[in-house]
Amino acid sequence: MSTACLAAPQIVTVEEAEEILGPYRDRLNRCIQHGWDAWKTDYLPKHHILGPRSRAAIVFDEIVNRAMEEFSDVPDVKPLRLSNSFMLYIGDRITLRFKKIKRNGRCSNIHTKQQVLFLAQAQMRLPTMLDGTLVHAGYTLDDLQQEVLRKTVVCQLHNHVLWQLSLSGDTAAIVEFVPAEPLAPTGSTDVRPRFVLKPELVEDLPAAKIAGQEE
Repeated sequence: MSTACLAAPQIVTVEEAEEILGPYRDRLNRCIQHGWDAWKTDYLPKHHILGPRSRAAIVFDEIVNRAMEEFSDVPDVKPLRLSNSFMLYIGDRITLRFKKIKRNGRCSNIHTKQQVLFLAQAQMRLPTMLDGTLVHAGYTLDDLQQEVLRKTVVCQLHNHVLWQLSLSGDTAAIVEFVPAEPLAPTGSTDVRPRFVLKPELVEDLPAAKIAGQEE
């Protein structure tokens, strides 16, 4: 089923994402696999000391380090690493972050203000943010948390997964689509929507809760 009739034009569909990300899927796959392999090789012996949160942070840092190498000289792709975050700008259509992904396809994180805006597909007016659909690339672990079950790119709007794209196989069909305007945090005026919804499709969504710090 094509997503073109469901998604607003400004959010890339899974078909468009497959075309845009096609030249970089192997690189993204290698980055994520490297992060997990590095954990198993260098840190697993200390698994009784390092908890799930530490493991996720280590895997993320290893993924980002590899991504800086993989994409440092790739035309039309800009990797940008800050003190506590990483963005990969792919042309002017996609802004990508790395995350651990839960079995339901949603990103595994604590909802900081930045993450809520990211999941709302909202453009923060910061020099480090460019236009484009916001997506997460990441890994899902098996039930025992011992092996990578799958590696995917996920497009999410609030708590709803719009589509998933496999990095090592065929694309998945659309998972869920709930057309609704992104909600800005109360009192915030520094947010610009990334897409325009068809009026007949709009429905309200509850505001996302913001708490804690990003994992």
